[in-house]
Amino acid sequence: MAVQMIPISIRRIAPTGRWSCLTKSWIGAGLGYEIDFKKFRYCFGWRPFHLDDVSFFSDPETNRHFVAKLVNLALDQHNEEKKTSLELGKILIANFHPSCGMTFYISFEVNDPSDSQTKPYRAVVRYFPGDIEVISCNPKEESC
Repeated sequence: MAVQMIPISIRRIAPTGRWSCLTKSWIGAGLGYEIDFKKFRYCFGWRPFHLDDVSFFSDPETNRHFVAKLVNLALDQHNEEKKTSLELGKILIANFHPSCGMTFYISFEVNDPSDSQTKPYRAVVRYFPGDIEVISCNPKEESC
């Protein structure tokens, strides 16, 4: 019998199996990217990252500029690995989870010069003071 690993906070709140319903509706549908925070009173540390705010930076840089830098790093890595030439189109939404740094879950659109189409993409990027690590950068799956 396989043991499912779940966060201790969820195990304490819902020891009767309700956690699977919670995680499916909260993270499962959007995998951390498109969370509707209005549905939850407590989000286990997850937060929306307000793109047009300047709470993390002073003028002229906004949160949107910072996220664009993270996405461009992820796209550079993706382009190098997949031999593509995708370009950042529009940042759609960003959520984050704080830890010793911050892990960003970013949904965005890319422009693909090979077929002149806009495509939805997602990236996970960890930001530590003085260090940025790209975890993943992939097309958004149709089922999500």
